[in-house]
Amino acid sequence: MSVAHSRKLENIIFKGLPGAIAVLGGLFLLLYHFVLDSPSMPILAGFFTEQISVPLDFFRLGTDIISIEVENFLVFQTFESIIQELNSSYSIFLGSVYFILIALGISLISSFKKMYFIGGAAFVIFFLTFTGLNGLNIGGVSTNYPLIGMIVALLIPMSYISFFKPDWGLVTRFTLIFICQIIGFGILMMLTSVEAPLLYISEQITLPIAGVCSLFLLHIGHSIVSGSSIFLLKINQGAGLKISWHITVISILYFALVLFTLLDLMGEVNLPFPTLPPLILMFAAGTAGYFVLAHKINQTEQAFDSPTVGKSLYLIGFALTTLTWGKAVYTYNQPLIEFFNHIFLYGQIALSLLFFAYLMTNFSSIINNGTALDQVIFKPRFFAYFHMRIGAIMSLVILVIFADAIIATQLNSTSLNLSADYYFQTGRPQHARILYENSWAQYLKNDRAKNTAAHLYLLDKQPSAAIRQLEESFDYAPNVPNILLLSSRLHQANRVLEAIFYLEKGLEYFPNNPYLKNNLALLYSKTNKGSDAIRLLYDFEKSQEVALSNLIGLSIKHQVSIEEDVKKTTYPITQINLLAFENKNGNLSEIKLAFDQLPKSDFVQSSAIRNQWTNQSINHYEADLQLIDSLINQTSSVGLERNYRDSKIIRTLQENQINEALKYLSGAVFNFPNQSDTYQIIAAEVLASQLDFEKAAKELALAAAVQSTRIKPIHLAILYFGGRADIAFAYQNKFDIDFPSWMIFNEAGNLAKTPQAEFFSILTDFHGKTADSLLDQMAALEHHNLKVDLAYFILIHKGHWLSDKQLAIINAYLTEGQNAIWTKEDFQSYVDFLFNNKKTEFSSGLTNLIKPEFSPFRNAYFTPLLWKGLREESDPMLKYEILQEAIQYNKDPKLWLAFVNQSREIGLGNYGTRALEEMEKWITKEDLEKLMLENQE
Repeated sequence: MSVAHSRKLENIIFKGLPGAIAVLGGLFLLLYHFVLDSPSMPILAGFFTEQISVPLDFFRLGTDIISIEVENFLVFQTFESIIQELNSSYSIFLGSVYFILIALGISLISSFKKMYFIGGAAFVIFFLTFTGLNGLNIGGVSTNYPLIGMIVALLIPMSYISFFKPDWGLVTRFTLIFICQIIGFGILMMLTSVEAPLLYISEQITLPIAGVCSLFLLHIGHSIVSGSSIFLLKINQGAGLKISWHITVISILYFALVLFTLLDLMGEVNLPFPTLPPLILMFAAGTAGYFVLAHKINQTEQAFDSPTVGKSLYLIGFALTTLTWGKAVYTYNQPLIEFFNHIFLYGQIALSLLFFAYLMTNFSSIINNGTALDQVIFKPRFFAYFHMRIGAIMSLVILVIFADAIIATQLNSTSLNLSADYYFQTGRPQHARILYENSWAQYLKNDRAKNTAAHLYLLDKQPSAAIRQLEESFDYAPNVPNILLLSSRLHQANRVLEAIFYLEKGLEYFPNNPYLKNNLALLYSKTNKGSDAIRLLYDFEKSQEVALSNLIGLSIKHQVSIEEDVKKTTYPITQINLLAFENKNGNLSEIKLAFDQLPKSDFVQSSAIRNQWTNQSINHYEADLQLIDSLINQTSSVGLERNYRDSKIIRTLQENQINEALKYLSGAVFNFPNQSDTYQIIAAEVLASQLDFEKAAKELALAAAVQSTRIKPIHLAILYFGGRADIAFAYQNKFDIDFPSWMIFNEAGNLAKTPQAEFFSILTDFHGKTADSLLDQMAALEHHNLKVDLAYFILIHKGHWLSDKQLAIINAYLTEGQNAIWTKEDFQSYVDFLFNNKKTEFSSGLTNLIKPEFSPFRNAYFTPLLWKGLREESDPMLKYEILQEAIQYNKDPKLWLAFVNQSREIGLGNYGTRALEEMEKWITKEDLEKLMLENQE
């Protein structure tokens, strides 16, 4: 290999590689410091819901407008502190990079001059002593065999090269040492019995690496002052400017900057101006120090002959520092971060001050001459550079004493954190918890240790111990994640006022913190302080979607008006709440949620489906049923299953699938007995909307039997006219609920005759009556509006009975006069479609009523549509099954007689006979015989 090629390879391996690692490590460090906030103490938005009643549909019975009430969800987001997630792969990868850099460094030490080599070898032994190798437990617990083995694996090739092969190039040295290092370390890994040995060494080696980094940080202590001085001396060559003033001003400003940064870090002063983070200053000093290094190597005696060795050692130190500082930030190891901050600032203050004194003492008389002083800046005439270093060390000691020797505590706490991290990552939470607690006890500025200890207590099902840990943290070193976790646990323990107290005090420490304000607003809402809650959230910017979503939710809950501009959002959680708002007001919304693009939360998905389907459906009915059935099958939560089943009921009701909806409601009563009254009342309202007061009263009677508090005055009227008057009066007396105002009883308990009472009495057993009797009763009504309503009911439910003459009477009521509710075109389209078997176009209102795309048998009470479907059905058995289902709901005599005829047609006449016997309970024998003659097939 040629000399040029060998030099090029050396530069790539010994300068390019550590230089690249330093750059990449620096970028990683900057990313996690400035882009991510406390990445190992994550704060995430969790979801919870609250229910509100909204009207699904309205129907009118005379002068009463009745709403079918269902539940919608308001989705709220509360910020929660989540347990840290340490990445074992990252730690092992970082350990591998350390492994390579250590091999490079040892290769460079092997090239040192004799006495320096002995010192370097001693340093290697000292370094290995603190790497935790004895913890590999080879040959016993904490034996020295692993340490001795690694020392032998490294010192033998180092000594062999230094004493017998001094002429070897750096690449050859590295190759031999790296191979020996791999063999020695590999043997240790094979012999050890500890769990995850690579992870163990990767964590334990961080502490001695931090010691090496501290040497690098001290080495660059005067880099900014010396670098700027050398730069000014170079540009002043031949110019003769008074650059001493420039150097003085730069030195004073930089000294003041690092001094105030240290005081601010220690909390000694409250500065009116910001300071730069120490890691930014470290990058600047490290970069400047590399260029100063060349002058220092050329002008002072070194432990090595080749300048490449010095530059490579510098870059290795720089790389180790960026990587280790980056790991401290990534894992939020605060003691290690604070150690780096302190040791770096100590070095900057001491060495910058001493270097300025050194520079002025030696060169003040000639510094402005414009001569090439940069070539002799490290060859002083009076105040030796070595003596400057001794003075700097004395200054460092003074700074350490001034800071109460905090760096020793920081290192000890760092060591405990690293060991705890190892145990935590290997699934031994109790060991980790003890170490985290001890680490925090030694150094209070150690938020993650306390946070993780509290989380581990929670995982161990010791909430009281977790709360004690968090209360200690609040008393001595409050931080936002721990306050959030503390308030959350207190809330879960029903200690809401205490949770509010800690959040309020937390805002005194961290004013305007969005996480604390958001959670405090939600707790204010729970204690009926709605105005205070909304005021807190109004302080947020409108762009903060979580706050905006919660603001809308709280405004709906506490019935506060919502500004129009906040409704214009594409954030799905906000849209879910806006749907609930529109549903509560009975408005159709333009919002159409994409269920597959929602946050991955069961709360969010179930709430979105419920609120969207209550307002309007997006997809086809069959596709929606398939979706909800798959979700029901997937869930293992009873509460979530109930939510999905309720949404399925709503979806069927929206498409007027009355038969299916009533079946689902009956099944829900059986599946969820604790909420049975909810489903019974909904079923009663659905049945009442179809004028089946008898079955509606039965459902309400069951709800009253379980002491339901959901029964309203109109429900008492349905009970009364549905044949359950005794239950209505009993409920009225027990719960002090009045009948509707139009139900007036005299002293004897008899109902006074009012138009609405007369209308309701006609609706009693509506389906069991003939069209002729209903028309007669309609004619007897005095109130014209009630006549129109009854005419509509007759057309919808009894239209298949009507002759052309009777249809003309109904037409006049519905389409003529000021109270007309249909157009003549709609009426004719309806008649043509259902009775004349003609194809016709529907208006939007008629389309919504008939829904021709669905089965005509979906609503047993919509008898004319069902009748049309039967005429078009050719399969006798299928017709029988359709009629058999229909008569389970509808008492229409024609429908029952059709069932009798169809059962006889297929040879099941005994079922028809039973049906006739049942009909005699509500139809006189004479009327029944007349109907049978009229409906013979």
